[in-house]
Amino acid sequence: MLALFETLPSTQTIPHAELGQFPTPVEKLDELGDEVGVESLYVKRDDQSGTVYGGNKVRKLEFLLGQARAEGYDEVWTVGAIGSHHALATSIYARQLGLTPSVLHFPQPVTDHVLDNLRAISTTQPKLKLATHKVQLPVEVGKMKVKQWLSTAKDVYYIPGGGSSPVGVLGYVNAALELQQQIDAGELPEPDVIFVAAGTCGTLAGLMLGCRLAGMKTDVVGVRVVDKIMANATMTAHLANKAGKILTEHGVEDVPRISSSEVTMLDDYFGKDYGVPTDAGMEAIALAKAHGGLKLEPTYTGKAFAGLLGEREHLELANKNVLYWHTLSSADLSERIAQADVEHDLPSEYQKFFETSA
Repeated sequence: MLALFETLPSTQTIPHAELGQFPTPVEKLDELGDEVGVESLYVKRDDQSGTVYGGNKVRKLEFLLGQARAEGYDEVWTVGAIGSHHALATSIYARQLGLTPSVLHFPQPVTDHVLDNLRAISTTQPKLKLATHKVQLPVEVGKMKVKQWLSTAKDVYYIPGGGSSPVGVLGYVNAALELQQQIDAGELPEPDVIFVAAGTCGTLAGLMLGCRLAGMKTDVVGVRVVDKIMANATMTAHLANKAGKILTEHGVEDVPRISSSEVTMLDDYFGKDYGVPTDAGMEAIALAKAHGGLKLEPTYTGKAFAGLLGEREHLELANKNVLYWHTLSSADLSERIAQADVEHDLPSEYQKFFETSA
């Protein structure tokens, strides 16, 4: 049973689909901690949240796709960059539940990792549309929502980018309560600070609310990896409080409110633009792999771990209990990628990304 349902039994009425393998492990990173001067460094292995596809999206999708299925939808649509892990995870798990995935993509810097994600998503045969630029997204999302509202059939369920709606945030409220159970079991001490990538803010919002519900004194630090208009303290608090309202509606008493002043968001590790690697991020990737056996990437997790490294002195992390929340999937996609036929399964406007890399 999920930690949320076990800890707060009245929430068992919230729709939910079992997609992942929980709890995810917690590991002490002794060698990496010694290398970077953080004596008590742990990692929460949400990269292992699913055998089909892991990472932080699985927790959110359990509630999002659970609601879509419970309310009778047969198609879900979402938005993300062409290399979006969220779009990929949504497409994979939607198909697993018998739902049709649709994705509105926007371009990002093309890397081998991005192309592999495109190859992988092509195998789910989603309905795809490519926006010319991310600034076009609000217009395209608006058009798709109008079509949804005008439809006589209730058949398309909208999932925001990153799965960061109040419903999706419940996945990380559950994650924090799961962490509390692991603390109670002696698997790790209560963290003084948690570092996590902050993209669409759902993971950060859920962890903050969940830690408060659990009575933990942990500071949750978000490392911004997208434009500030998308990732900020106001958005994080809004999502947390909307998720809290859902809990209240399902019988949870005394749900704490999160104010924007309580949100810690690091802005200095984002770099020039979304998806553009930074020197600090690439250094963090190399360190994590060499001394911790962790696979990070340049867009999210590399920058998040760079934030941890960069704040060692400022936050006096040397003698604190520090938890890095690993949000990248470590599931093996090689077979899926090898089966991809992008010329056949991706629309013509996507072919330029592969031609550019050739």
